Amino acid sequence: MTTPPAILILEDGRVFRGVAYGAEGETFGEMVFNTGMTGYQETLTDPSYARQIVAMTAPHIGNTGVNDEDPESIRIQVAGYVVREPARVASNWRATGSLGSALRDQGIVGIAIPGTRAL
Repeated sequence: MTTPPAILILEDGRVFRGVAYGAEGETFGEMVFNTGMTGYQETLTDPSYARQIVAMTAPHIGNTGVNDEDPESIRIQVAGYVVREPARVASNWRATGSLGSALRDQGIVGIAIPGTRAL
């Protein structure tokens, strides 16, 4: 299965091309960054990120999957998600699913782009 192309367009007109990650579609929000190397599930479910598009600066996201014990709220709160290189496989004994599946299941649009530093 081929991952569909995706684009991220900033308010200043800059365009970043990548591949879809999570749900496919469109989303809008304020672009913010998270520099944590761990805790992406907590970031996604933190109500303070509601209506924001979160760009993760750590290179690999999704390695530990998701579980039912770590969320900060009952659902993913972000409007969109930007990663550099999503993990292909969740490899943690606590994982009950993959991050990509959780994003798709909750309708969260994401994109994987090769250079998040340019944002």
